[in-house]
Amino acid sequence: MPASARWMKSAKLAQFLLLASSVMVPASAWAQGTASALPAAAAPSESAMVNLVRLLVAQKLIKKEEGEALMGQALAEAEQARAAVPVRQAQAELPGAAPGSIRVPYIPETVRAQIREELKTEVLAQARTEGWAAPDNASPEWVKRIKLSGDIRVRSQSNLYSKNNSNQIPDFARINQVGPLAFLDGAPLPTLNSTQDRASRLEVRARLGVDVHINDIMAAGLMLATGNDNSPISTNQNLGGGLAKRDIWLDQAWLRLRPTAETEFLLGRFANPFVSTDLLFDDDLRFDGVSTKIELGKFVRDDMTISVRGGVFPLDFGDPNYPANDFNKRNARERWLFSGQVALGAPLGNSASIRVAAAYHAFKNLRANVSEPCALYQTPSEFRSGVVCSTDNQRATFLRKGNTVFGIRDIVLDPDSRTPNSPQYVGLLFDYRIVNLNAELSYNLNDNFKLIANGDYVKNIAFKRSDLCRNSKNRVSGSNPPYNNVFDPIAGADPIRGNLCAAGSTTSFTGGNQGYMGTLTVEHDSLFKRGGWQAKFGYRYLESDAVVDAYTDSDFHLGGTNAKGYTISAKASMFDNMTIGARWLSANEISGEPFRIDVLQADLEVKF
Repeated sequence: MPASARWMKSAKLAQFLLLASSVMVPASAWAQGTASALPAAAAPSESAMVNLVRLLVAQKLIKKEEGEALMGQALAEAEQARAAVPVRQAQAELPGAAPGSIRVPYIPETVRAQIREELKTEVLAQARTEGWAAPDNASPEWVKRIKLSGDIRVRSQSNLYSKNNSNQIPDFARINQVGPLAFLDGAPLPTLNSTQDRASRLEVRARLGVDVHINDIMAAGLMLATGNDNSPISTNQNLGGGLAKRDIWLDQAWLRLRPTAETEFLLGRFANPFVSTDLLFDDDLRFDGVSTKIELGKFVRDDMTISVRGGVFPLDFGDPNYPANDFNKRNARERWLFSGQVALGAPLGNSASIRVAAAYHAFKNLRANVSEPCALYQTPSEFRSGVVCSTDNQRATFLRKGNTVFGIRDIVLDPDSRTPNSPQYVGLLFDYRIVNLNAELSYNLNDNFKLIANGDYVKNIAFKRSDLCRNSKNRVSGSNPPYNNVFDPIAGADPIRGNLCAAGSTTSFTGGNQGYMGTLTVEHDSLFKRGGWQAKFGYRYLESDAVVDAYTDSDFHLGGTNAKGYTISAKASMFDNMTIGARWLSANEISGEPFRIDVLQADLEVKF
C-alpha cells in the first residue's frame, strides 16, 4: 500500500479510536458500576482497546508501530475528555441500568470537535514533514514525466598470463591506429602483452540515464557513461593516471514510438534490441540506427510470446572528403548491419518456461579489398606518410584479436632500391553473415529459487576457405615477403611463418567460423533485493571468424575470438540495490601460438 494511502487510513482509524476511547468506560468503572448488571460471560475485556488495535495490525491495515502510537494517543485523549465531563456524577444521577445493558456517557460536541481538530493538525504536520501527502500541484507537470536511473560499479581486475605463452602475438589493432607501419621490412611489429601479469587494477563504471514520457505513444531516453575510449564494447574506466579527470561519453540517446500495444520502434542510439548473449554482442554494445519489434503472441495464445524484430544499423558512413590531400576524390564506402530475429516464449506447466530465438545478422562492406598498385617510392620520403592508397579507408576499425586479416596495400617497389618500403594497413579477409540460435529454459524450484539454462550458437555462413589467398600476388620470392599478406588469427609475428599465402610458408590455416556457449544459473530472489544472490557457470568455444571480434565480449580472453574456456561467477545482495560479486574467466587459444589468459574480477555495484 502506498505511504500516502496507508497514512490516510491511519488518520481515519486514529479518529475512530479516539472517539471510541472517549465513550468506553474504564475497566475499573465497569467492574464497580456494572458488574452486577452484566452476565459473567458477557463482561467486556479489560483490554478492548488493545485487542482492537492488535486486530488492525494483524489484518495489516496499519503497522505495529502505528498501532502502538495510535493506542497511546487515543487513551491519552480519552483521559482528557473524561476529566472534562463529570462522568461519575452523570452516572450517579441516572436511573439504574436494566440487566444486561451498558451505560455509555454522553460526549459533548465541543469535545469531539476538539479531538478532530487536534488529530487533523497533527496528521497534516507529519505529512508536510515526511512529504507523503503533497498536493498534486506541488511540482511542475513535466517533472512527473521524467525518471532518473543509474548505476556505479567499482571493480578490481587481475589479468593473469601463462608463462608458456608466446611473446609474438601481433597487435593488428595498433597497426591500424598508428599506421601505416612498415612491419614487413624488418621493423619491429607491435605485439600484445602475453606474459606479464597485471594484478588488482581498479576500474570504475558509472552510468546515468533519463527516461522521459512524452505522450501516450512516444518516449525518449538519454544515458551518459564512463569509458577509457570510444570503443563500442566497454564503459569501464581505468583509475590512476595521475588523478586526471575522466571522460563522459554519450552511451544512449533514443526515441521510442509505440503506436499500438503490439508495435514498437526505436530510433537513435540504444541498447541491444535483440535476444542474444555476449558470445555475439558484448553487454555494453549499443546500436545506432532504427529497430522495430512486433508482438504476435496474443493472436496465438494468451500465455505465449512471439516477437518479430528487425533493424538497420549504420556502422560507418565513410569519409565524405576521401582522400583529404588528393585532388581526385573517391566515393565513401559505407558499412552497415542488417538484422532480423524471431523469438518465441511459452510456459511449460506452472513452474517452467522456455524461450527460443533465431536471428540473422548481415554485415555489409566489412571485408576489405586489395588496393590499386600504390607507388610510394615516387613520393619523396619526407612526404610518404601523407600518401593514401586507394583502399586505406577499408582498414578494419576497433579490431580486437582473432579475426583473419591481410595487408590491404599493393605497394609497388622502387626498382632502383634494394630496401623495400612497404608501410601497411590491415583489413578483414572474410565477409560476416551470422546465423544465431539461442534457447533458454527457466525453472522455478520454489518461490525463492530459480534455475536457468541457456545455450547459444553462432555460425558465419559467409566464411569461405577458398577466399583465403584471393588477394595474394606474391610478387617477390625467396626471403622477401609478399605484399598482400594473409595472417592467421594468432600465428606469431614472423612475417613469413605468419603469412599463410607466402611462397614457402609452412603455416596452414587454423581458423574457423563457428562458436557456441552454454551457461547454468541459480538465482535466489531478485538479485538487487536484500538477501538475493546468483551463481553462474558457463563454457564457450569461439573460432576465429565466427563473429566480428570488435563486438564480442570484452572480458573473456580480454576480447576477441579464437578462444575457448569457462567462466564462474557469484553475486549477492547484502542490502537493497547493492551487490558484491566475483568472476573468474579462464580462456585458451583454439589455434595458433600459445596464448592463455585468466581474468579475476571483484565487483561492488549499486543501482538507483
